[in-house]
Amino acid sequence: MKVLLIAEEDQTINALVPAIKKSGAEIITYRWLLKALDNVEEIAPDMVIISTAEYPRHWKTFVQFTKSGIGGVVPKVILYNSRPMNDDEKAKARSLGVFGMFNSLDEKGLEKVEKYLAGKSEQTFGYVSNGPKFELVFTNPKNECLVTGIVKRLSDNRIEFASDVPDLVKNLAAGDTIERATFGENKIYKYVGVKVLSNEKALELKLT
Repeated sequence: MKVLLIAEEDQTINALVPAIKKSGAEIITYRWLLKALDNVEEIAPDMVIISTAEYPRHWKTFVQFTKSGIGGVVPKVILYNSRPMNDDEKAKARSLGVFGMFNSLDEKGLEKVEKYLAGKSEQTFGYVSNGPKFELVFTNPKNECLVTGIVKRLSDNRIEFASDVPDLVKNLAAGDTIERATFGENKIYKYVGVKVLSNEKALELKLT
């Protein structure tokens, strides 16, 4: 098994690396989440452990990207939450198909990690089959940021799109075009073009 650990703090890394190695897994550590995202296809991990407190916005982007299968791999994702998640964050994690979570680096927390490494998931955080039906992933041409999110409404190739990180799409305006995006329907993906129709109350797009 190959495990990708994404964390910045030495305390987190120093606690988790021995626990992961104890299982016999190969471990690769990244401190920069976006760099890990760029290389995830090459790494092809079986499992990813992310410290969410250190990447409060981007962990969702990473999880949705890998769960979509666009990167070529679909690893099990474990979230380490050193700060408790609110109910909305937990619901988002479930909808993204997170395999498990743990909240501490003490003996109890590391025991959870060992169970996850053994393939044992908590039912609460298992894959949710009734997640978003439509998904969209693209690179914002104005800031070169990877944007992921869900399609809230679709009609005649016109969609209302909700980005996982709204700040990444604030600079898009009516008339902007995206030459190549990835559109998913029931986990089946294809390349499409996208035109921005409006970005006032909601981001409205047209697939071309």
